Amino acid sequence: MRILVRTSKLAIWARRLALFSAALILISTGLHFFGQIAADVFEISLLIGTVSAGAAFLIGMAAYVVLWFTGDRGWAPASVGFLLGLLCLAPAGIVLALSEFYPSTADVTTALGAPPQLLEAQPNESGIDPETVLASFPNLITRAYQIPPQELFSLGQSLVRANGWEILTATPPTETSTGQLNALRRSLLGFENEIAFRVSPNPIGSLIDLRAASLDPVYHDLGDNGRAIEAFLLALDDRVSTYIQDNMAQPVPEEPPVPESDLAPDAQPDAQ
Repeated sequence: MRILVRTSKLAIWARRLALFSAALILISTGLHFFGQIAADVFEISLLIGTVSAGAAFLIGMAAYVVLWFTGDRGWAPASVGFLLGLLCLAPAGIVLALSEFYPSTADVTTALGAPPQLLEAQPNESGIDPETVLASFPNLITRAYQIPPQELFSLGQSLVRANGWEILTATPPTETSTGQLNALRRSLLGFENEIAFRVSPNPIGSLIDLRAASLDPVYHDLGDNGRAIEAFLLALDDRVSTYIQDNMAQPVPEEPPVPESDLAPDAQPDAQ
């Protein structure tokens, strides 16, 4: 008598859902990064992929139990569903962790009273508490440097280019007027953000204020803008320090030699 050994349908469905989830997350992420789909479509795709991954993970666990008691085939597809589903759930876990650790910085600035103006992004103040943002990003404060405003603007502009941000407009400052630069920054997942910095003359040198805002209507950016402009300010601190060391250090003046006629008689050199 021939005994038929069946393949568990649960294992098969676990693998199918896991593969669908992985393909959907990878393809939608790539398309969004290259600007082929809108942010809302990308978010919906991630949601569907996460739900499918969760279902694959749970069905894979159920398949393990069934296979243990029935002796059916399907350990390999059940493992694919379980492990790949768990891997596809990792982005959702990272999002939850970041949303708990960081406040929203969908629209954040160092100048709360009069922030730099935006060109493309719309103001987004969805529950953003300035004190909470400052507690998480203590470096997001107005900077005052003892260098000319034109030089500070030039250092900031070169740093924008070094970061690979696309400059939208740049108006250099003068000794008496304010200058501003607006740029476009793309995050790791392809979300677009506008960065603006303003340089103003100051009695001791110059001031710089920054602002970062998401172009997409997001409720929580997971602290992405806050980390970006905080890193920008810290890098600018280093560049300004290097500039001061290279250009502002004044050599100690040498004392001119005293003429022999001004020397005291007993200090005159002996006549030969």
